Amino acid sequence: MKKYDDAPIDFVIPWVDGEDPAWRRQFLAVRRAEGADASEIRFRDWRNLRYWFRGVERLAPRVRRIHFITWGHLPAWLNTSNPRLHVVDHADYIPSAYLPTFNSNTIELNIARIEGLAERFVLFNDDTFLLRPVRPGDFFRRGLPCDMARLSVVQPSSVGHIVYNDLELINAAHRKGAVLRRWPGKWFSPRYGVVNLLKSLTLVPWSTFPGILDTHMPQPYLRSRFERAWRMWGGELDASCRHPFRTLQDLSHWLVRYDVLCRGEFAPRSMRDTGLVTLDDDGIDAVCDAVRTQRYRMICMNDSTDISDFDRMSRRLCEAFDAVFPEKSSYER
Repeated sequence: MKKYDDAPIDFVIPWVDGEDPAWRRQFLAVRRAEGADASEIRFRDWRNLRYWFRGVERLAPRVRRIHFITWGHLPAWLNTSNPRLHVVDHADYIPSAYLPTFNSNTIELNIARIEGLAERFVLFNDDTFLLRPVRPGDFFRRGLPCDMARLSVVQPSSVGHIVYNDLELINAAHRKGAVLRRWPGKWFSPRYGVVNLLKSLTLVPWSTFPGILDTHMPQPYLRSRFERAWRMWGGELDASCRHPFRTLQDLSHWLVRYDVLCRGEFAPRSMRDTGLVTLDDDGIDAVCDAVRTQRYRMICMNDSTDISDFDRMSRRLCEAFDAVFPEKSSYER
């Protein structure tokens, strides 16, 4: 019988090049036909993807395979002959009824359909990077995804509205009081730290889940839990995936995560070694410093509209990454 830590782990990363002419033609045609208000900032390529691959190769050597999801375009430097790289076009796994799609929720909710995807995988966004070595135990323990279950209050926003949609289904399926009584050691683990525990405790009196903290870090999942979610909420997920652009009626992959947390199917993990930062004019110095000093094991870099010179900021960020990962990976030509 295999030990849990011997089971393979795959990484999954969706990517888009918002400057690709063919992609832009389809994007603009569908946006016009749908009358959608889709901000192009969501599709901006920071030109630092090669450093994601360099980080994975150096810092996560035990990853079995990388599933690289793309609309159809590829970085010119990508070595597609690397045996550990699986290039996945949207049409390879997303049902045709949902295509074309420019909706990250649709792209992520259908991930379990990827051919050859391991049962254990970690979902990255293209703004999440490794900066220090990681082990299988950072993502999975005893076959369960490592995560932090912390109660929170959802902030009003377009993304927050989608989270409300997820929570509506979660609260219909799980009673908050029963979940906390059944899994107190997981929802109130000392691994989370005093501040997080106090924040959860202040929300215990609520009769329903007011929110569950989303850390925006690389997210470990079991493929079978996505399949279960589609069995439970197939109609709702189908309706969400038919939106070619993100809408306030969408569901997200957080629905799967929340269901896993409510069932206690996770191992508590501290998030002290992770960092969530924003790329803007005021914060770029601190972000570059965090990268160069490898302050965090994992970092998420949120894009923003407060950028006066995108090209200059992109170059600065790439220079910071190059100081840490100067050598090409086997994923580069």
